[in-house]
Amino acid sequence: MKILHIADTHLGYSAYRKVTEEGINQRELDVYNVFEQFIDYAVKTKPDLIIHAGDLFDSVRPNNRAITFSMKQLIRLSKTGIPFVVIAGNHEHPKLRETGHIFSIFDHVENIYPVYNEKYEKLSLNINNEKTIIHALPQSNNKKEFNEELKKIKPVSNADYNILVAHGSVTGIKVFSMNEFNELFIPIDMLSKDFDYIALGHYHKYTQLTSNAFYPGSTENFTFADAGDKKGFIELELSNKKLKPSFIQLKTRPMIDTKPIKCSNLKLDEIMKKIRETVETIQPQGKTFRITLQNIPLQIYRSIDLHEIRKLSSEAIHYEIKADVIKEEDETKNLGTSKINALVNEFKQFLKKQDIQEKNILLKLGIGYIEKIEARDEGK
Repeated sequence: MKILHIADTHLGYSAYRKVTEEGINQRELDVYNVFEQFIDYAVKTKPDLIIHAGDLFDSVRPNNRAITFSMKQLIRLSKTGIPFVVIAGNHEHPKLRETGHIFSIFDHVENIYPVYNEKYEKLSLNINNEKTIIHALPQSNNKKEFNEELKKIKPVSNADYNILVAHGSVTGIKVFSMNEFNELFIPIDMLSKDFDYIALGHYHKYTQLTSNAFYPGSTENFTFADAGDKKGFIELELSNKKLKPSFIQLKTRPMIDTKPIKCSNLKLDEIMKKIRETVETIQPQGKTFRITLQNIPLQIYRSIDLHEIRKLSSEAIHYEIKADVIKEEDETKNLGTSKINALVNEFKQFLKKQDIQEKNILLKLGIGYIEKIEARDEGK
């Protein structure tokens, strides 16, 4: 039996300000592109089963474009007769049950099996005349209820194959935590060899936890923590209780987090030269990248020619300048991206000219709002 295991596709995700001629966010289209690559591969190779381990969508209320796109692609799969099992992840799961779940749009699509009612479900499929049980555990808003559902999961003794599908972090292994709202935790003892395969979602890096438990990772780079990672899905062969997995890479937009430029002993012109050389090496057209200025004195940082950097990087989808600034008291502080710092400085100058007693309070509030707005616009 051949299975494709995918997760964290985040359809509807958008970030940065780059848009197409049609006015559509470029990163949103990038996410659709890699998912369509996956569907093309599935239609061509005709696996026996496809498992999506959560976060098909990026939000509880995806836009119409994401809904239309997903329906179109899954109908393509439906017509092939390939069973597609998808569980709800934390991104698309509503906080309130009365809100309704986006997965309900798939309820009556043939060969599509959405699992989203906050309860453990067993799906029995006859694949190649073999009884395959999918033990599906979707996202829940209540951690106590989630843990109760976990206790119900047991392999079916008379099945030819038992496959567990879940979305969350593995307890006791901090690196797999995404530190997200409503993140759920899967006990490490659930990674049992009693299951023929354990398909996990939530962690965005491809990872093998045990001989039979895998995270395929996300299908696109969503933060600079992903920069340099290969993105894709898992193709596996299950035969006579033996597992043979392979990672299939998808073509994604390049995201580059450059090696930090050490600035403590450099003059302004030397730093600018290194920035120019770094951008030239990156060849920014169509890429997303970040340059880090490490230990740069505050007075030099304030003189960085941001206009020149913007001009050099104009063909990039997005770029950031991250600065670890050394202040006069030798205190190192991460000031984030250059544009956030520029807005903060401008706000400070504005407040200085105002006859207001609560300047410190307003400054703190203002910086907080600036960071929130910029984080939203940059898709962080």
